Amino acid sequence: MPRTFDRICVAPGIYQYPTHYEAVVRMGAARAGKQQRITRRFPLDTAIPTMQGWRCDHKETLIDAQPAAPSAGSLTAIIGEFVAALPAGQYKADSVAILEHWIQSPLGKLPAMAISRSQIVTAISRMTDADPPAAASTCNRRLSRLRRVYQEKYGIATPNPTDGIKYLPEPKGEIRGIPVGIVKSILEALPDLGRADRGETRPAVSLTKIRLEVMFWAGIPPATLRRVRPGHVELENARVYLMPRRKGKGMKYGSWISLLPEGVEALRRFAAAGLYGRPWSRSSMWKTWHVAIARAKAAAAARAEQTGDRSWVDHFARLPLNCRPYDLRHSFATELYLRTGDIGAVSEILQHADLETTRRYTRGAVSARVQAAIATAAAAFTAAPSLPPPPSPIRLVPRRA
Repeated sequence: MPRTFDRICVAPGIYQYPTHYEAVVRMGAARAGKQQRITRRFPLDTAIPTMQGWRCDHKETLIDAQPAAPSAGSLTAIIGEFVAALPAGQYKADSVAILEHWIQSPLGKLPAMAISRSQIVTAISRMTDADPPAAASTCNRRLSRLRRVYQEKYGIATPNPTDGIKYLPEPKGEIRGIPVGIVKSILEALPDLGRADRGETRPAVSLTKIRLEVMFWAGIPPATLRRVRPGHVELENARVYLMPRRKGKGMKYGSWISLLPEGVEALRRFAAAGLYGRPWSRSSMWKTWHVAIARAKAAAAARAEQTGDRSWVDHFARLPLNCRPYDLRHSFATELYLRTGDIGAVSEILQHADLETTRRYTRGAVSARVQAAIATAAAAFTAAPSLPPPPSPIRLVPRRA
């Protein structure tokens, strides 16, 4: 594949490479993920008007293939009204990503109030039966946002097709912690350069990578990280002040927590990039995270092909189902508990009001504790003096008659 910087734009949509021309036809918005693209290579002796004529013909083809505008009252239409009424911010960006599934589904073109409850239940079943299957949390999030769309459009008192549909039970007790080596390989798979906005140059650093590094090395959840300000960080004292959490049974008061050396460096890069108080899209972080996992898996598979060592491939196979960026917090807690064995200190650092929540976070450390106990017991059994061999059994000779 020719490198991007080897090409020269000789006309709109026509690029010259060292070995050929390439004509490109685009239609739609790339950021919304709806862009259609057609490309064709031409020899270097091809005339420019010939390639421009090809572009015009295929441009008309794409225009004719554009879907018609959604009819009034359809599910796609009310979703569009809901999103348009939202203020700009993270919730709106997440809503676009979550509701896109319903727009692309067969239900998107149907009248919103003509959709039955069974049709929505069937659509959720297809999500779980897909390849790969959607997690229960993903299905529940899509159903919850769709319910919100109906309630905003028709009111809470008006019955709608989402009424009475129960959320799918989410698996509990799954080990979410990821080994440190695997986390490092995933973070290394992320590009160091950021993504360029329209009309701007590419940033020198990847902002998503910096945020993920802070989440792992400091154990700070995304919602709390958004509220960190320059006055909350004391890098010279290796500590950061975390505001009280608004989730679950979190502590009602803020607290200072100490930082690992890696956490100090991650927050130093966080400050240098000017990320204090700067919002970001959660869905964008999810996409970047899963792209990094795919790259790290591919690198592990390539290494296994070369060396025959499949240990890294097996480690990636044991990643949590639907691995998420928030699992970095579980990984931080697990590693901290493995190193210290102090569940109370880990609970304070994580700002957990309930110690049972911390135990759930550190489930990945249980096997290591059991292994250490078995090793200690094995050493004790080995050092114990051996007993004399048992006496041989007495053979009874039958009496002769």
